[in-house]
Parts: sequence; C-alpha cells; structure tokens
Amino acid sequence: MSRLIGIVASSAIIAMFFVASTVTASAAAVCTPTGFMRDNINMTAAQIGGDVTGSLDATGCNIGVYYDNNSTTGNVTGATIFGANYFGVAVNGDVGAVSVDVTGSTIHDIGETPLNGTQHGTGIYYRAFGGSASGTISNNTVTHYQKNGITINGNVSATIADNTVTGEGPVPYIAQNGIQIGYGAQASVTENTVTGNAYTGAGGASSGGILVVGGPCFGLPYTVGLSIMKNTLTGNDVGVWLFNADASCATTTIRTANRVKLNTITNNAVTNTTGFSATCGYQAGIADVGIDDLIVNNSISGLGYTPTAGGDCTGPKPAFLRFIDADPSARGVSSNK
Repeated sequence: MSRLIGIVASSAIIAMFFVASTVTASAAAVCTPTGFMRDNINMTAAQIGGDVTGSLDATGCNIGVYYDNNSTTGNVTGATIFGANYFGVAVNGDVGAVSVDVTGSTIHDIGETPLNGTQHGTGIYYRAFGGSASGTISNNTVTHYQKNGITINGNVSATIADNTVTGEGPVPYIAQNGIQIGYGAQASVTENTVTGNAYTGAGGASSGGILVVGGPCFGLPYTVGLSIMKNTLTGNDVGVWLFNADASCATTTIRTANRVKLNTITNNAVTNTTGFSATCGYQAGIADVGIDDLIVNNSISGLGYTPTAGGDCTGPKPAFLRFIDADPSARGVSSNK
C-alpha cells in the first residue's frame, strides 16, 4: 500500500522515408508511407521529419507529422495539425534516439469521422521500445481526439507542461485519457489543464485525466519516479490514476515512488457506469496502485468524487466514488500503447 497522507483508502478500485521540410501553409495532404506498422497498417503521414509551423491538414493520412531514426530531430512550433485518424504528431524512438519538441501548437480532430470506439486517435504520441525518444511538450492545445490527448510510452523522457487537453466529455463509445505516461516513460507533468475525459459506456472501463500505467500486468516496465504537480483536472472519471501492477494485475511490491502534489481536481457529476463492475461505475479524485507513492496537498472536490454512504456500489449514487482510492484491484484501466 502507498504511503498516503490524510486520505481515506478503500477496498475499491514509428521508418523508411525522410522529407526535410517546413510546412507553413495549408495544402492538400500527400500521404507518404512511413514503415511504421500499426494495426497491420503501414502508417502514412502528411509530413515526415523537418519542422512544422502554420497549418498541416492531414486529412486522409494516418499521421500528421512523423519522426523516427531517419528523421531524428524536429520542432513543431506554432502549428495547427488536424485530420489524421491515428496520430497528430508521432515520434517513434524504437530504433536510435529521436528528439522532438512540440510547443505552442494546436492539434485537433485526430481520429475517425465521426469519432468512434476504435482504440486509436492520439493528438501527440511519443514511443520508444528499443531506442529512445525525448522532447518538450508544452503550451499546446489538444482537442477532439479519439483516444488520448498526449501519450508517452516506453523509454521516453519528456517535459509535459502548460498544455490544455480537452476531451469530449461524457461519451459512451470510448474511454478517453487526457495525458498518459506509460511503460517506463519518465516525465515531469506540471501546470496542465485536463478536462472532460469521461466514459458512460459498457465494458468495465473508466477514463483518466492523467494516467500513469505500467508493469507485468501489461508485459511492460513499471512507470516510476514521476512528478505530477500543479495540474488542474476537471470532469474526468479519475483525476490522477496511478496504475503500476504486477503479473496478477494487483499492486506491485516494487517501489514506484510517483509524486502527486498540489493538483486541483474537481468533478461535479456522476457519469461513469461500469468502471467497477458491469453495473457500477468508478470515479475517484486520485486512484493509486503502487508502492511508496507520495500523494499530498491536492485539492479534491465535487459530487463526482463523494464517497457513497452505503459503501461499494450501494447507496443513493450509481457509481463507486472516492476522493482517493488506494486499492490494489484493477478498475477498468483503458490505456493506449
């Protein structure tokens, strides 16, 4: 069990081609294969490598702009990227080292039209399973994504700061997440505003504002030693969700030592319906599956996080609600790899 101060703990719960260019004006997308495979598809991109400023319309492509070991550096600065169905910005560090900054940009409408329940559609995506990736992701606005707003997975080191990430609000077709740090990634996550990641559908899933995920439960490394501070999280099923689980998908015995401090977390509605069981929803200000995580000086409020009077799945409210939940059990985590 984590060391938690002043809480109530409960039994709840990317290639082959490189085009160096700078996009400064909107034009019809030419979708070029990247060699990055996803869902048995050779992902195509509207731009491979280089810098991006201005407008990049990626309609018809899987990716807006793509970076890998053939295009190892770049800057996405003051750009507007939209229309791709898988990723707005994709940074693939599976081979070699890739470093890309995404700053002051707007990424929107990433996913299918209309948005649906297939598990893709991420605004900003960094991954590294073999090599490494790094960068600064700051002062961006990410909206109208299908699955996740910002995701970093694997051997990735990033600063994620001052972004505004806005989900679709309560929706029945997919469990969105605002910011995901997964499978061994390292990050400081500070002063972001994450809103409206809430799931009302079936399947025993909930959405997270900030989701930290890893461990043998997923066949991938633990995600440890993160700093999550001074973020504003509003209307998410779970404000901050720490989920590092062992092979049985229960709490690990490995020290995870993630720090969650000085965040403002609010949810004024009860909307989730199946995150705890087939009939009972799951919402929490902070949920923690880990060891020696530090959770302190967070402000948590709202009807959406008020514990039920009658206990688990009972009482006058339809969801299993907690201010902070430090239970080792799985609660329908829906991550994006």
